[in-house]
Amino acid sequence: MKRSIFVSVVSLALLVTAAAQKTSVPTFNQFPARVEKATARSIDFKKSDGAWSFRTRLTEALRRGVNFAGRYILTGWGCGTGCISGAIIDARTGRVYFPEPLGGMGTGTTDAGEYVEEPVRYRNNSRMLVISGVPATHPEGREELAPGDYYYEWKNNRMHLVRSVLRKSN
Repeated sequence: MKRSIFVSVVSLALLVTAAAQKTSVPTFNQFPARVEKATARSIDFKKSDGAWSFRTRLTEALRRGVNFAGRYILTGWGCGTGCISGAIIDARTGRVYFPEPLGGMGTGTTDAGEYVEEPVRYRNNSRMLVISGVPATHPEGREELAPGDYYYEWKNNRMHLVRSVLRKSN
C-alpha cells in the first residue's frame, strides 16, 4: 500500500514537471496579421495627443511603412541611458498611439549585465510584441518592475499582456 502511494506521488510529480516544461512562451505565429500596403499621407496630429512633440520621428517612421501587426508602424527613440520610448502609428489613418508599456522602458540587461541587443521584438505579420527588459508600466499594476520578457498582443489599438517571464536575480 505504501509503495503504491509513493509510486503515485512520484508519478504525479513527474507529470506536473513535464507539463510545466511544455509550457512555452508565445510565438509570433500564434498572433497572425495580414500585411497591408496601406500608407497614410501624414500623421494625424489632431487625433493623436502628444504626437506633435515627436513629429520628426513619427513622420520619418510613416515614410518607412508597415512593420508591425499588418497595418501598423512601430517606432522608437532613446530617452536616456538604458531607456527607450515608442509609439505605434496606424498606417491607414495616420493616428498615433502611445501604449503605456512603450512610454519609457528600461532596455534590460543579460545575466552578465550587458544590455539586451534587441529590447523590442516584433514582426510585420504578427500582432505580438515582446519587450525584453522592464516595461514603462507594470502589466499587473504593481509598483516594482522586474526585468524579464513581456509578451503583448496588439488588439483594438491597445497592448494586452499575454505572458511575462521574469529573469532570475543573481
